[in-house]
Amino acid sequence: MHSKWLEDATELQLFLTTSNSCYKATLKHDEIRSAAEELEQPYKEFFAECKKALTTHMGLPGFDYELDEQQAQFKLWKCTGFETLYVEVSLRKVSNVHQLLDAAIECGQRQSTVPTVATESSSQTVAGASQPNELAAEYEQYIKDSKLQEKKLLKKFLLLLNSKKQRIEELERQLEKHRNTAADTDTDVEDVQPENDDTDDDSDFRGATQALTQKDAMQE
Repeated sequence: MHSKWLEDATELQLFLTTSNSCYKATLKHDEIRSAAEELEQPYKEFFAECKKALTTHMGLPGFDYELDEQQAQFKLWKCTGFETLYVEVSLRKVSNVHQLLDAAIECGQRQSTVPTVATESSSQTVAGASQPNELAAEYEQYIKDSKLQEKKLLKKFLLLLNSKKQRIEELERQLEKHRNTAADTDTDVEDVQPENDDTDDDSDFRGATQALTQKDAMQE
């Protein structure tokens, strides 16, 4: 999250790593004043608390940051035993993530060139200058991790694909072997069958001849 604090409004830029999406929002200071009045809090203290919660890069303890992509809304909750809504603003999606990085770097460079007198202003400038660098480093690390994860998944996929191909080839060889065995068995049966028929015919022929011989002997 990156914030740019102007005179009467604050520009918010948010990057959601889970969906790799970027959003922008404009928070008017009048809305912060209205929220302070509804919560019956002094405006300056409430404004400073909101600014502190929205300028930290990793989130401020005691606050809950909610980004609803379906409703396109961002909400800032303060958690003190119960949740209190501090900020609610509509979002608009940014098509290119580099726009967010460029804006953050530009803002950081702009803040680093502005001279400061008070100690508080100086610390805010240093924090604003380092924040874009942290955001850019986090984005680069995210890209590296994504590419590394993609390579790991591709390697696993190739191993799985090769294993499936080997299994298919093995099954094809077994199927071909089974077909050859079945064909050889059919051939043997066909070769043996005519011999059995001839033997039976010969046996019948000899049986009939013997019976005829005995009859002829009795007649004689």
